Amino acid sequence: MITEHCISVGGITTSYCENGAGAPIIFVHGAGFGTEGKSSFVRQMNGLSAQFRVIAVDQLHFGRTDYPADRKYVNRLGRVDHVIGFIEALGLRQITLVGNSEGSFVAARVAIVRPDLVSKLVLLTANSVSPSFGDDRDEAWMRACQQAYNYSTQMPSEEEYIAAYQKGCRAYGEDLEDAKREAYRRAAERGQWEIFQNRPEEEIVLRLYVVLQQKYIFPYLDRLQAKTLIIWSKNDPTVTPDHGLKLAKLIRNSDFHLLNNAGHAIHIDRSEAVNRLIRQWHG
Repeated sequence: MITEHCISVGGITTSYCENGAGAPIIFVHGAGFGTEGKSSFVRQMNGLSAQFRVIAVDQLHFGRTDYPADRKYVNRLGRVDHVIGFIEALGLRQITLVGNSEGSFVAARVAIVRPDLVSKLVLLTANSVSPSFGDDRDEAWMRACQQAYNYSTQMPSEEEYIAAYQKGCRAYGEDLEDAKREAYRRAAERGQWEIFQNRPEEEIVLRLYVVLQQKYIFPYLDRLQAKTLIIWSKNDPTVTPDHGLKLAKLIRNSDFHLLNNAGHAIHIDRSEAVNRLIRQWHG
């Protein structure tokens, strides 16, 4: 049974959900309006709880975790210390840390700077740590990202939000709808849309966006101690299989798996396959 909790992390009220018992696996969600731990990883929290203690944290200004007092957007680098503090507040060490999308940057950076906390790392369609190519292939994923993460318009209604999510999801179900509706209402009530509309230029212009991984991820991958599992989608236009393969070549101690019939949320579209890979790889 999934339970909801709050804990103080350096004075920040931080919400998280958990299920199961055993070796801890912490899941770090991506960034987007209405994104939070439970709605992102409900199928891992239920699907892996027989073997593991599965924990999904809400990052800064997501879910029920505190929003910054100045209401300014906190980028993925700015969320790293909060996740480190969260792991420490739970009294955990040598965990498995899983990140999807922007959560993959946070997870990878935590593993880089705090190898004492992370023994295993899982990266799911990790666009926020993927290398660029410096050629025409970059234009295609940049266009796809600009379309997928456009906050210049009016905030969608709940029904519009759910309909758009359902259209893009390849394995929609009642478990997702309940979690997504709850997440939407919370984000709308807390004014999250306005925070995304006021993101700084380096979060919007994709040629600037990649600077963070170039500075804080790539130079350190060759000394990454955590055993790493990379799971990629064959069908996600925002982060192509070539991106995943190039990333895997940069991480010496890594396994790479490419799954078909899945979008950016590969852990939702192919939840059984992703859960099976994590179980088998975790050993």
